[in-house]
Amino acid sequence: MGIYWKRTAEVYPDGGYDDTFWMAFDPDVRFPRFHMERGDETIGNVHQITGGPQSGHWQWSMTVALPGPRYGSPTNGVEADRVEAGRQVIACYRHYLSTRPEKYPR
Repeated sequence: MGIYWKRTAEVYPDGGYDDTFWMAFDPDVRFPRFHMERGDETIGNVHQITGGPQSGHWQWSMTVALPGPRYGSPTNGVEADRVEAGRQVIACYRHYLSTRPEKYPR
């Protein structure tokens, strides 16, 4: 299936998120954790910045943290549009996984 995106408000309907908040999921992996047994893994998010000098731009974050050596590359940033912010999340995530000593297939 591959990585896919959902509006954050669809995932957390009572969270007060508007339509500019998105979450990325990877259905092909399963990371070790204690609190989640079903569902696809959240790998990052993007949202549109409102107010300030970067208003209208898109902030992105890759949110996966796994055992292994310190990851020195940036895991967040700001892009001019949502598509590019989403590309950055995915590129960062894929590179991050390539640096982990263990693989996490589903």
